[in-house]
Amino acid sequence: MKNTVALFVTLALLPWQAASADMADAVKSPKGYGSKDYVWGKLLPEQVEVLRRSGDLARGKEAFRGCRGCHKADAAGVTDGTYPRLTGQHASVVIKQVTEVRGGVRINPKMEPFSAEHAISPQEIADIAVFLESAETTRENGKGEGDFVARGKKLYEQGKCMKCHGINGEGKAEKAYPAIAAQHYGYLKREMDYIQRGVRGNSHPDMVKAIRHYSHRDIEAMADYLSRMPDYRQSLAERKGQ
Repeated sequence: MKNTVALFVTLALLPWQAASADMADAVKSPKGYGSKDYVWGKLLPEQVEVLRRSGDLARGKEAFRGCRGCHKADAAGVTDGTYPRLTGQHASVVIKQVTEVRGGVRINPKMEPFSAEHAISPQEIADIAVFLESAETTRENGKGEGDFVARGKKLYEQGKCMKCHGINGEGKAEKAYPAIAAQHYGYLKREMDYIQRGVRGNSHPDMVKAIRHYSHRDIEAMADYLSRMPDYRQSLAERKGQ
C-alpha cells in the first residue's frame, strides 16, 4: 500500500467505524441511485483505467494484507455479515465496488479509508481483484435460521433474481453482476434491505424493482437460501463433470 502510516491509523479507528457502520452505510449518495445523473453500468474513468490493467495474483495477495483487518487473511470476511465474503468474487465486481466507493457513487464508510487514493493505487486494485477471484477458504459462511429456505428458493427461482445472478448464484463477470452464493446471511440481508430502500448508491434499478414489494420475511428467506448455496465454483465444476 502507498501509505502504511495512514493504514495503521485507519485500523485504529475500526471499532468506532464498525459500531456506526449500519447507520452510515444507509446514507444515500448524491451521485448514486435516484440522482438525475445516475446510470447503472456507466463506467467511471478510473474504473476504465483499472479494467485495462493486467492484475497480478502474487502482487494482489501482498496488497491484500491491508484488507485483512476486516476481510481476514482468507478473504472470507466475518460470519455475522459485518464484512462480506470475497473469495471467488469476480474481478470485475471487486473493481466496480472499490472504484465506485472511491468515486462517491456508493457510500461505505468502512471501505472509504481503504479505497482512498492515498491507500491504494489503480494497479493494486487490479492486483487485489485478480487475487480475490481465485481465493478460496475452508471456513463456513454465516447462515440464517433455516426456517424459510424453501420460500427463499422459490422467490429466487421464480422472480427475476436468477436471470442475472444465475442458477448457481454465480453472477455474470462480464456485466459485473456479483456472485452471491455462499455469501454471509447477515450481509445479504442488509444489502438487500439497502437496495430495496434505494439507499445503496450503486444499486441496479432492475433489482430495486424486483424486490421492492418483498416483505422483511421474504428478504430473510432469500438471504438464507443464498447463504446455503455452495460456492458457485463447486457447483459449476460438478455440473461440468456430469
